[in-house]
Amino acid sequence: MGKEYVPLLVLLCLWGGRLSGAGNADSLYSHRQFITIASEPDYPPYCIVDENGMADGFSIDLFKAAAGAVGLDVRIKIGLWDIIRQDLAAGRIDALPLVGRTPEREALYDFTLPYLSLHGAVFARKGRTDIRSVSDLRDKEVVVMKGDNAEEFLLRENITDHMITTHTFEEAFRKLAAGEHDAVVTQRITGLRLLENMGIRSVEPLDIRLPAFRQDFCFAVQKGDTTLLNLLNEGLSVVIADGTFDEIRLKWFGPAIKEELDLRDMIRIALTFILPFLVVFSIAAVVFLRREVRRKTRRLNTEVSEHKKTLQSLRKQQLLLEESRGQLQLILNSTAEGIFGVDSNGKCIFCNEASLRILGYDNDTELIGKDMHRLIHHSREDKTPYPAENCPVARAFLHGEEVHVEEDVFWRSDNTPVPVDYWSYPIRKDKRVEGSVTTFFDITDRRKLVSELRGAEKELRALADNLEKKVNERTAELEGKVRELDKSQKAMLYMVEDLNELTRELRTEQEKLEYSNKELESFSYSVSHDLRAPLRAIDGFSKFLLEDYSERLDAEGQRLLKVIKENARKMDKLISDLLSLSRLSRTEVRLTRVDMRQLAASVFNEQTMADAGESFNLTLGDLPVVLADPALMKQVWENLISNAIKYSSKSRTKKIEIACVENDETFQFSIRDYGAGFEKKYKNKLFGVFQRLHKAADYPGTGIGLSIVQRIIARHGGEVWAEGDVNKGAVFGFSLPKKAEETQPGTHPI
Repeated sequence: MGKEYVPLLVLLCLWGGRLSGAGNADSLYSHRQFITIASEPDYPPYCIVDENGMADGFSIDLFKAAAGAVGLDVRIKIGLWDIIRQDLAAGRIDALPLVGRTPEREALYDFTLPYLSLHGAVFARKGRTDIRSVSDLRDKEVVVMKGDNAEEFLLRENITDHMITTHTFEEAFRKLAAGEHDAVVTQRITGLRLLENMGIRSVEPLDIRLPAFRQDFCFAVQKGDTTLLNLLNEGLSVVIADGTFDEIRLKWFGPAIKEELDLRDMIRIALTFILPFLVVFSIAAVVFLRREVRRKTRRLNTEVSEHKKTLQSLRKQQLLLEESRGQLQLILNSTAEGIFGVDSNGKCIFCNEASLRILGYDNDTELIGKDMHRLIHHSREDKTPYPAENCPVARAFLHGEEVHVEEDVFWRSDNTPVPVDYWSYPIRKDKRVEGSVTTFFDITDRRKLVSELRGAEKELRALADNLEKKVNERTAELEGKVRELDKSQKAMLYMVEDLNELTRELRTEQEKLEYSNKELESFSYSVSHDLRAPLRAIDGFSKFLLEDYSERLDAEGQRLLKVIKENARKMDKLISDLLSLSRLSRTEVRLTRVDMRQLAASVFNEQTMADAGESFNLTLGDLPVVLADPALMKQVWENLISNAIKYSSKSRTKKIEIACVENDETFQFSIRDYGAGFEKKYKNKLFGVFQRLHKAADYPGTGIGLSIVQRIIARHGGEVWAEGDVNKGAVFGFSLPKKAEETQPGTHPI
C-alpha cells in the first residue's frame, strides 16, 4: 500500500470511528487490559511461529502496533486456521490479524479497512507441462488448506472436481513434492516463502493468472463488535499515518523499488506523445465502449444471477456442514469416556469434554495442535521415561495397530497421574493411516474397589480361620467330656459311641471349613447346616438322657449332661452370631427411607416383656428419617437396646435414653443406660470380635453383637463409639451420613 493512500485512509478511519461509536469504546474497553487474538503457525511472512514458539510475522507486528496505538494489550494464541476462525465466530477470541475478505466470510465477521492485497498462484512440480491454464485443473487433484481463501475460491469458481484439503499449507506442499497430488493453490508470496523455508526446490509457481483470486486482507472481529472494529480502524490509521506501517513492511519485505520522474518531464512526455494519442483514441473508444458496455452489462447481469445461485448453494452446503460438525461434537461430548484424535505426527486434532475433564484442561485449545504423547503419556506411573516409539497410542498411527491397554497412566495438566483403561484405533483414508482415535476411562474408582474387595476377602479369611480355631477348641472340649463320661458310666457306652460319631462328623465339618476358605460362597451353608446339626443332636441326646435315664444317673452325671446341653446352646448362638457377622460383608445394602424413632420404639417393645417394659423407663427423643437398610438398621437397634437392658438389669436406675444430634454432614445417634458401665481404658476393645469386659456368668453373651453394629454402620458410611464408667452406666453412639433425600426429624409418637 503506497503512501499516496495514507491521508485518505487515515481520514476515513478516524471519521468512521468517531461517528459509529468510538466514544462508546472508551467506556466499553477502558476496563479491559488485553484482547485475545489467534494466529496461524505457517502462513509466511504474514503469520508464523518463531524459534521460541511465539507468534510472529508482518500481520502480527501490524496488529500489535495498531492495538497499542489505541491503548489495547494483545494476548496471542496459536492454532490451525480451521479452528481459530471458528473460535472467532463463536466469540472465544476477539480478533484475527489476517483474514481475506470474501462474500462467504462477511456473514460471519466484520472487517477493518484492507491493509494488504495478495494474488493467488498455482504451484506444481517442476517440468510439468500438462497444466497451462485454469481449465487444465478440472481433472487434476488440487490441494488447499481447509478453510482458506483458496478453498472458497475453488468452490466458488468450480475449478476442479478433485479438491484435497489439509490442515496446513506445509502439509500440502510436502505431499505435492512427494508426488501425491497435481497442484497447490495459495497466495503467491506465502507459497514462495514456505517453499524456501522448507527447502523444497522441486515445486514452482506456474505462469497462470488467477484474477478472481485477488484478495484484500483485513483485521477481522466477531460479527456485531463495532466497538472493537472502530478501535482497530483508528489504530490502523495511526500506524499508517506515523510511518510505523512502512517500517513494519520494510522489516518483512525489504525496500520497495520506486521510479520517480520529474514533474516537468512527465508533462512534456504527456503533451508530446500521449495527449494527441489520447484524443484520437478517446473518440474511437467512446463509440466502441458504449457498444461494449451494453453487451457486457447483459453478460454481467447473467453472471451475477448465476453467482447468486452458486453462492446460495454454497451457503446451504456450509450450513449443512456446520450442522453436521455440531451434531458430531454433541455426540462426542455426550459420552462418559474421554475421546481424542491425533494426526500422523501425533498432534491432537479433536477432543471431547470428558477428555478435558479427566485430564484437567479448561478448553480444547489447550490440546489442539499439541503432541499428545509429550503432553499426557511422557512417563510411566513410576516416573520412568515412556519413549514415543513404545507408546501404544503412537503404535496405532505409526503401524496401523488396534491397541488396548487395561491399566496405564496418563498425566493431567497439573502433572498428577490418573490411571486409565484405553483403546487406540488407527484412522485410515484410502488405505493410508493418517492418525488415530483414542478412547479412555478413569479407573481410579475401579482400583479403589478392587483394593476394598481384597481387604474384605482377607477379613473373611481371618474370620474363617478364627472360626476354625473355635471349632477345634470345642471339639477338643467335647472329646474330653466323652472320655470323662466313659470312665464314670459304662451305661453311657452307646452315647459315647454316638458322641464319637459326632466327633468324627465334627472333624468332617472341620475339613469342609478348610475347603470353604477356598470356596467362600459355600461357607455359610456349611456352618449353618452341617455344623449346627450335630449341636442339635448333642442337645437332643442330652435331653433324652435326662428324661429317660435320669434315674440311672447320679447327681454328677446329670450335672455334666446339663453342662453339655448348655455349652451346645452357647455354641449354636455363637455360630449364629458369626454367620450374621460374616454375611454383613456380602449382604447388599438396600437404602430406603427409615423412620429411626418408630424403629427404635418398635425394637424396645419387642425386647421388653410386660414386666420388663414397666420396670424400664425409655426416653425417646426426636429421631430423623434417614436413608438406610431397614433390616440392618433394625439389627443395630436390637443389639444396642438389648445390651442396655442386659447391663442395666442389676442397677437400681433402669432408665434408657435414646437421642440424636444433627450437624452439617451427619446424624449422631446415642443410647444411654445407667447400668454396669465399663473401664474407660478398655473402650477401644468393645467393638472387636469376642471382646468382653464382663464375666459371662454375670452377663451372658457371645461378644459379637457390638462387632455386628460396627460392621453395619461402616457399611452405611458411619462410625461408632462408646463412653462409660464402672457402675455409672454407658453411652453407645453411631453416626450416619446425610443424604439429599433425607427428611426432617420425625414427630411420630411411640
